[in-house]
Amino acid sequence: MQPVREQLEKLVQRAVTKAFPDAPAEKAVVTIEVPAQATHGDYSCSLPLRLAGVLKQNPMAIAEAIAAAMPSSSMISEVTTAAPGFLNIRLSPKWLNKLPQEILAQGNHYGDVDVGKGQRVLLEFISANPTGPLHVGTGRGAFTGDVLSNVLAKANFKVTREYYLNDIGKQVATLAESVTRRYFQQQGIPMDYPENLYQGAYVADLAKKLKLDRVRMANMLEVRDRIQARVLRMMIADIRRLVEKKLKITMDSWFSEASLYTKKVPDQAFRFLKEQELTYEKDEATWLKTTMQGDDKDRVLRKTDGDQTYFLSDVALLWYRFNIRKFDRVVVVLGADHHGFIKRLKAAAQMIGVDPKKLSLPIVQLVRFIENGVEVKMSKRAGTFVTLDELVNEVGLDAARFFFLMHDADTHMDFDLALAKEQSQKNPVYYVQYAHARISGILRNVAQVSRRRSAKHNSEPLAHPAELALLRQLLRFPELVTDAARSGSLQRLPFAAMELATTFHEFYDQVRVIDGETVVDRRATLVAATAHVLRQLLGLMGVSAPQRMER
Repeated sequence: MQPVREQLEKLVQRAVTKAFPDAPAEKAVVTIEVPAQATHGDYSCSLPLRLAGVLKQNPMAIAEAIAAAMPSSSMISEVTTAAPGFLNIRLSPKWLNKLPQEILAQGNHYGDVDVGKGQRVLLEFISANPTGPLHVGTGRGAFTGDVLSNVLAKANFKVTREYYLNDIGKQVATLAESVTRRYFQQQGIPMDYPENLYQGAYVADLAKKLKLDRVRMANMLEVRDRIQARVLRMMIADIRRLVEKKLKITMDSWFSEASLYTKKVPDQAFRFLKEQELTYEKDEATWLKTTMQGDDKDRVLRKTDGDQTYFLSDVALLWYRFNIRKFDRVVVVLGADHHGFIKRLKAAAQMIGVDPKKLSLPIVQLVRFIENGVEVKMSKRAGTFVTLDELVNEVGLDAARFFFLMHDADTHMDFDLALAKEQSQKNPVYYVQYAHARISGILRNVAQVSRRRSAKHNSEPLAHPAELALLRQLLRFPELVTDAARSGSLQRLPFAAMELATTFHEFYDQVRVIDGETVVDRRATLVAATAHVLRQLLGLMGVSAPQRMER
């Protein structure tokens, strides 16, 4: 089903073309919005205000001319004008009455939109170095990436979720040495432990699993490569268990940085850039002319000792994703400390022949945890959690996801731990889930009453203001998906779920679905459609939709 807003935009566009055929096309683009006040209609359009200067006419006169030229449509009951130059559109209650059945008929396809037109999108998120457990701050990027993947898939993008493993370099070697030295200490073999090694308790946990051959372990050099590979496998396995089992995130690809070098991709990218005369030699190093594309300084690709830089790996990865794997778009969710990467990566994309608009680099800002009005410092010594695993244990996966999503990822946020753990309707995720559980209870009662011989059925159309308000909420789900897919902004999802829950509770308080032995059929269908849309919304966020609530 095409979003109603887009259907209305086409109708208004036809009216504009008919009323003002000479209006410049670039100035006569129709945008339909939901007005802030319901008294102004279901949808509104401010195009007459924008056309007034172009057409040299009064905006109210333009609005009235467009309204008069509107094509007839079964979905519209009336089009009115309002000062200083608005078109206000009201939907037909009769047409709205068909919506619940249509929602149920479409099933999980309700809300599918064609923003992506089948484009292949790679979405990289989390991608924390495999040198320690995932920190709580990583959770925001994890859930942002996962939910954005869900939304893009709903909007007809072919999405590949990817975790990029930085599995080569000094940090991996340092982890292996850290685990090995802890292992020797655990075996009673004297071994110092320098401060530059990883200090977390997880190192000792990994060491307990290492189980080296005692005959050979006295010589670290002999087994270093094998130990490093084994330690890396254990660390990645722990990360995968957390991501897939606990966070319920399914990655389509766990891509190894080392594989880029096995496939000689950095050499290919480097050779291309050199052939295009986009590099130069300075101080015995090779530099990329990224300032040509807006970067604040040029970047080193190869150092004076001939070693390749991390930036060359970044360029090679872009090359591989766009030019070899042939993705139409790439989205990389970055942490707050990576803001400086944006200009250089956009510049690199342009230099390898990729439109920078095809590379999206959303930033996920820092999180502060608050409990009872006081900031909680992340410290294991103090007995407070420090890992993402522990956060989920503390508040639950549903609350963790919902609370992170309630704030735009590019803004700092305070995470209220006490509220996230509260089992009451003050907790927004509990409030929404309670609405779904209440709906499920109503549907069980409808089924029970309908089975009785004495059951009666009322088939009157939906006309009560509370019924129509709920219908309008359901109608806007495809528009919500469209907007989220286009903007990449996800915080509207939890708020839309809360708004739908509130509208349903108001409906529940004002009308009866079962009246004695009589089932009001259209209301029951409306309730079933509401349950379906609410499940869809929660599903996009990766939040469960319980049939019953347990305290």
